[in-house]
Amino acid sequence: MKQSLDRYFPILEQVAVAGIDVDVEVFLADAFELGRSLVDRSVPPDEITNIHHQAIQRLAQLHPQLGLAQVAGRLTQPLMEMSMAYGLAFREQLERRYETMVNERLEQSRKLEAVGTLAAGIAHDFNNILGSIVGFAEMTADDLPPGSASNQNIQQILAASFRARDLVARMLSFARQRPVKSIRVDFVAEVRDALALLRASLPPSVMLIVDSALPVAVVWADPIQIQQIIMNLCINAADAMSGSGTISIRIDPVPTASAGNEAMPPRICLSVSDDGSGIPPETLARVFDPFFTTKAPGKGSGLGLSVVYGIVTQLKGVIEVDSRSSGTNRGTEFRVLLPLQEGNQTDL
Repeated sequence: MKQSLDRYFPILEQVAVAGIDVDVEVFLADAFELGRSLVDRSVPPDEITNIHHQAIQRLAQLHPQLGLAQVAGRLTQPLMEMSMAYGLAFREQLERRYETMVNERLEQSRKLEAVGTLAAGIAHDFNNILGSIVGFAEMTADDLPPGSASNQNIQQILAASFRARDLVARMLSFARQRPVKSIRVDFVAEVRDALALLRASLPPSVMLIVDSALPVAVVWADPIQIQQIIMNLCINAADAMSGSGTISIRIDPVPTASAGNEAMPPRICLSVSDDGSGIPPETLARVFDPFFTTKAPGKGSGLGLSVVYGIVTQLKGVIEVDSRSSGTNRGTEFRVLLPLQEGNQTDL
């Protein structure tokens, strides 16, 4: 601050003591340039007024004969120029940062799109390979006596091949870009399908525990949206545990409550909890902000939780988070509350 004050005071002094015939525009231009330089040095906005006040105090001490009341109008001009320049430069800086950030995200999106296209092609080729395995295994099983050890081994090969085929189908369905179309879906079934896909990408040291108090829970959503919610929450949980720990997923009915004179519609609650390091309070308030991440560069885009928040809001739901970053019972729990539709699985 002293450096800024030492630069600002001569400007203020020259404007204050300048005669009527002196053009003060030159000094005001210096104040304008000072304001721009303050942004580059990351000086907070409140500091500008503080610099001005201290400069006036120094002016009064060095020029006791100067009636400040007589030149008060002049003294506000450098402050206005400095503040105006600061605001303009700050806005330009924000625009540059935003443009750079958007360009980086666009480039990342292009890379992800290319990877997705490549993965889809590989998945189709893998499906063809699986088709050959299933075909030859079935023909071999036909030539073996039923109930024999060899026939049982072939049946295990077929079962594993069918699981691999289903896994590839879910991967393609998840990666395929298509417009969002909400329908009546069984939330419990979609969660289990998403977790079956997710297990293949999580480290073996991460344990998934799934429990549902409801055999069927019908909601109004796009199945891909439910998959995105599960994927993002569980991947974040695995990252928080550094690849080792337990992720607990529960689906429970929410007790019907009333808001004023209106009864709340029935809802379900999806909770995803982990036993990781937890989220500090100063970070917890920003977890749903777009592009906000505490992960190392290249490890996360900061969009996962903001996407979840947007989906839940679009589905007229609520998302809550609790976290403990200290003590022995550390960890984080996300709760997604969604409106429950009437009917059961037979209506789907």
